[in-house]
Amino acid sequence: MCGFFYRSGAGIIHDMLKRFDQPDLSRLGDNKALAIAAFGQSVAAYRYMVLAEKAADPRLRAGLQEMAAREDARRTQLQALTAKLFSSACFFLDGHDKNMVCVGPRILDARDQAHFDEAMKLLIASEKRIAAFYARYAAQTARPEIKEMFSAFADHSLQRVSLLRRMGQDIGRQINEPCPLQFLRPTTIQRP
Repeated sequence: MCGFFYRSGAGIIHDMLKRFDQPDLSRLGDNKALAIAAFGQSVAAYRYMVLAEKAADPRLRAGLQEMAAREDARRTQLQALTAKLFSSACFFLDGHDKNMVCVGPRILDARDQAHFDEAMKLLIASEKRIAAFYARYAAQTARPEIKEMFSAFADHSLQRVSLLRRMGQDIGRQINEPCPLQFLRPTTIQRP
C-alpha cells in the first residue's frame, strides 16, 4: 500500500507510505518544517507555470495558471507565518529536505505530449508527497496555527491530485500514476 491515513481533530497519523521515503519528522523543528513547505510550494508554482506555458489546450493552460497562482499564494502564507513565528530563522535545505516535498527535477521537460504526460505524473506525485508531509507534520506540531495550516494544505494537495487527473481526462489524456488516490485520502480511523 502507498497511502497514509489520519484521524482529523486528534491529528493521529498511521503511515503506510511504503513507496515514498518517509523521513523521521520528529527531529524537524517547526521553523524548518515551514521552510521546507515554502520550498515545496515555490517549486509547485514554478512547475505549474512552466506547464501552463507548454499546454496546447486553452482550458488546461488556464487551469494550470490558476493552480500556479494558488501555490504561490500558499508559499506567501507560509513565509508570512515563518516571519511571524521565527523572524530570524534561516535554513539551507539539502536534497533530503527538498525530497520531502518534491518528486523529480525542479525544471520539468514538457517539449512534446509524451514529456508533458510525464511532467503531469511528476506533478501528481509531488502533490501526494507534499500532502503526506503536511499531514504527518500537522499531527506532531504543538503550534495550532501550523497544525491548522498544514492540515488544510494537505487536503488542498489531495484535491489538486483529483483536479490534475480530471484536467488530463478533459483533454483526452489518461494520466496513470502508481499510487491510487484512495490510499492517500485522509480518513477517520476508529479505534477498536
